[in-house]
Amino acid sequence: MKDAATRAELVKLARILDTDVSDVEYLSYMEAKRLRALREGITDALFEKFRSSFTGFARLSSFLPLAISAKISERVLGPTLSGRIAGEMPPERAIDMAGKLSDTFLAETCLQLDPVRARPIIAGFPVDRAVAITRILLERKEYITMGRFVDVLPKSTLFAATNAISHEADLLEISFFVESSEQLDQVIDHLSIERREAVIQAAATQDLWPEVIATLLRIGATPRIALAELALAQDAATLDSLIRAAAENDLWPALLQLADELPNDTIASLSEQPAFDETAVIRSVIDSVVSNDLWEALRNQLSSMGHARCARLIEVASAERAPFLSELDGRLRETGAAIDTLRAAADLLDAGTRKKAAAACNGGPLAQVLDSAA
Repeated sequence: MKDAATRAELVKLARILDTDVSDVEYLSYMEAKRLRALREGITDALFEKFRSSFTGFARLSSFLPLAISAKISERVLGPTLSGRIAGEMPPERAIDMAGKLSDTFLAETCLQLDPVRARPIIAGFPVDRAVAITRILLERKEYITMGRFVDVLPKSTLFAATNAISHEADLLEISFFVESSEQLDQVIDHLSIERREAVIQAAATQDLWPEVIATLLRIGATPRIALAELALAQDAATLDSLIRAAAENDLWPALLQLADELPNDTIASLSEQPAFDETAVIRSVIDSVVSNDLWEALRNQLSSMGHARCARLIEVASAERAPFLSELDGRLRETGAAIDTLRAAADLLDAGTRKKAAAACNGGPLAQVLDSAA
């Protein structure tokens, strides 16, 4: 899977440039933080080019009655120019003028407004109007815009807007474009256990696991662990959907990172799922470990995987991915929980598989375990 943060930045960059994501896909080799710097630089450049004009309009509006300024904005300037000009107006004046504008026009203006520049306006904006605009943006599925506003919303508005979002799938879509981990932490802390479980079920039923995993990686350790444990405590169908999404979207780097933070018995509940018997799933794990250099993370989880799963891993690797066994053999220590688990796993393999797997190794700990098995 393309890094989730990179994917989000590409989508936001395409929005700024008013083009399709496919037109900026060639930049996917860049790290998310570099893409963000590029996007912010383009935003600043576009704004600064016409800033004197925006400032002039903002100054002119201060001499006109609010009602007239509002009519000019809505009927002449339109949402794009109005959004740019608002950032140059005194916050109190901008908020007062917004009171004369329709919710629909304000929602359209939000698409053009830079939330960072408009932070003082947003801080004092009436909560009830913000909720009304939230509902309009939701109807239009403007997740990118909503995610950018989450970054700067004051707590009272943030919680009110969250409460106004009735579908948990929408929460996931929005969270994908939120950059502030602190704001995400506050939203998660605000959600009841029932809503958190509903978020997980939305991920399972609407193919949104990549959005969940991307969100987990960007929040604080405490809410991340709590949400991950809650997800892994769900029913077998939910866990099966997670495993298949991980195989399809290469979520293994993120899941292995999360696994290092969770208790062994929590990870065991996932590895016990029948999907981990399937060759295609195991192959996806092997390929991800190799391509993403996840050897240490895998080694740390071998004991949590259990004897049967490790045996199946060796079996598939010996048949299809022999170089994987060679590398794993060189990465293992002579003793430890991983070796104990692999020793028990080797006893579950038939003699032919053990011989083939040992031949793929380089005489290291794994080879010794396989050679000494009954």
